Amino acid sequence: MTHDTTTTRRLLLVVADGVRHDVLTEEMDAGRAPTLAALRARGSAHAVTTSFPSVTGPAYVPFLMGQHPARVGLPGLRWFDRSRSLRWAPGQSRSYAGMDIWHVDGDVAAHVPTLLEYAQPSLAAMSMIGRGATHGRIGRGVGWMLRAAPAHFRGDLQGWRRVEQQATAAFLARFARVRPRVAVLAILSADKLAHKHGPRSDAVRAAIADVDDAVARALAIATHGGWRDSLHVWVTGDHGHAEVTHHDDLHGWLQREGLRVRAHPQLRVRNPDVVLMVGGNAMAHLYFAPEERERRWWRSHTASWGRLLDKLADRPAVDLLAVNNDAHTVQVRHAARGVAEVRRHDSPHGPRWSYVCTEGDPLGLGGTLRDLDADAAWQATHASAYPDALVQLSWLGASSRSGDVIVSAASGWDLRARFEPVRHVSTHGALLRDQMLVPLIVDCPPTRPPQRTADIVPSALDLLAIRTDTDFDGRSFLR
Repeated sequence: MTHDTTTTRRLLLVVADGVRHDVLTEEMDAGRAPTLAALRARGSAHAVTTSFPSVTGPAYVPFLMGQHPARVGLPGLRWFDRSRSLRWAPGQSRSYAGMDIWHVDGDVAAHVPTLLEYAQPSLAAMSMIGRGATHGRIGRGVGWMLRAAPAHFRGDLQGWRRVEQQATAAFLARFARVRPRVAVLAILSADKLAHKHGPRSDAVRAAIADVDDAVARALAIATHGGWRDSLHVWVTGDHGHAEVTHHDDLHGWLQREGLRVRAHPQLRVRNPDVVLMVGGNAMAHLYFAPEERERRWWRSHTASWGRLLDKLADRPAVDLLAVNNDAHTVQVRHAARGVAEVRRHDSPHGPRWSYVCTEGDPLGLGGTLRDLDADAAWQATHASAYPDALVQLSWLGASSRSGDVIVSAASGWDLRARFEPVRHVSTHGALLRDQMLVPLIVDCPPTRPPQRTADIVPSALDLLAIRTDTDFDGRSFLR
């Protein structure tokens, strides 16, 4: 087989789910992740931005499809199907934290290929997106789910880790046999352990050792098989993590405001006034007039819901509100720093963004910014409290599957006080810096510094010498 030669380039992409970039650096520097440190020495390591919402599921889209997740139909870990277009969706909603995980591949846009479709033969394990994997999606079948589900719902995180280690072993056995052109291995224990013990805990560091061990075993397989020189290994994260000490019961507050609320896991509420979809748990979508099958922009909701929005903005748990004015404009509100608009327009050279301070500077960017391309928009926000905020808010707000209002929680807060199998001491999902920055290790020198996880797909295709005319949201860091 042509892909089985020792000269055909291959890529193993390892996802260290929920691992903070600074914690990973500490482990490499301390000698506790020697294999990852060797990759860094061979190439480079970076802190790049993920997507908003910074949550497992949607955050896999950029590094497996090269797009913002909302642009391909995945606006959150949980979202409401206003159009009623999904065949099987309790409460017209999705929650990829449960059985709906099987729907992810079908929910993302079929016309946008995944990295696993571009480069074949391909193999995936425990990845939230596995569409196109020619040699299986280990860890996503019924048998694997029956092993993992009891541990997940009991909050038995070491039990989950043991199942994950079994899935990793199965992946590596198939990796040795198939020698895939592209393989994706996701290791999720660090995220789950961070929620329970904190992102800098010994438990998370032990999970990082699992990542290091898996990479070492993969490299040993390639070395033994005589194809090590053709194998590249990149490691990335999907979201950050930040300590949380306060849990706002946003669901309960809306109910106390006299509203009928549909929210996970209470999906049987009939004729709701509002639908609440929390993910991470530091972000939320709010859908008003959910009985309507077509989205209306915010101006038509102001009379009915403007007062509630003012109350919501004043809650200590709320940092930012993103109010979707139209397909190209998102109004950003902060209770103390005021109101601005993120505006997007098309140009002959691609989309461009402006940040217009109408009644303040809620993102703290120093004032109005105009006519920025994607690179300039990233540069303007990267050092701020809200990295890549302009691009992320713009694409999320434009999606027909997004809420009418998007909530990003304040530092130290999340938005779900009930219904979790493990009480969270760390959170993610928000637009805040600690939750938006993720690690990226590449074993070859880039020609420019990577910026976003969306840069991974076009870069991988350059590495593998695969040409495409797809218009990615990211751009290659290898040319």
